[in-house]
Amino acid sequence: MDWLPTFERVQPWHWWVLGALLLILEVTAPGIFFVWLALAAFMLGLLVFVLPLPVALQLLLFAVLSVAAVVVGRRYVGRLALGGDEGDTVNQGAHRLVGRTVTVTTAIRNGVGRVRVGDSDWRATGPDTPEGATVQIVSADGTTLHVREISGSWV
Repeated sequence: MDWLPTFERVQPWHWWVLGALLLILEVTAPGIFFVWLALAAFMLGLLVFVLPLPVALQLLLFAVLSVAAVVVGRRYVGRLALGGDEGDTVNQGAHRLVGRTVTVTTAIRNGVGRVRVGDSDWRATGPDTPEGATVQIVSADGTTLHVREISGSWV
């Protein structure tokens, strides 16, 4: 098998080209996965540039760096997706308001009233509550907020 090339050492640019190809693949494939492999390839290219390593060790390091990058990356991206920033909830409509404490502007009678959220009034359902009381939003259905009273919040 003399026709197969033998590599005595993989050059740093080999890893950088692999990283670039993986980034191109990331753009064409759904999800966020290949970017972590590309990051591992770029890091290994930098390491090989500074410290020449045998090919077998380079491949082992690429495997280890890839696994580490995927694990850390998924954990980091998962935190971003679950963040509590209001910018992350733009497309969630009224559901983004769940958990907020608001003031009743029109007394809740027979289960229906209005509450002040920010600078606007919203339709609210919940237990009968007088105007001025503080309630907590527990869920939302369209533009109707479902609230519960907070103990001792009546004026």
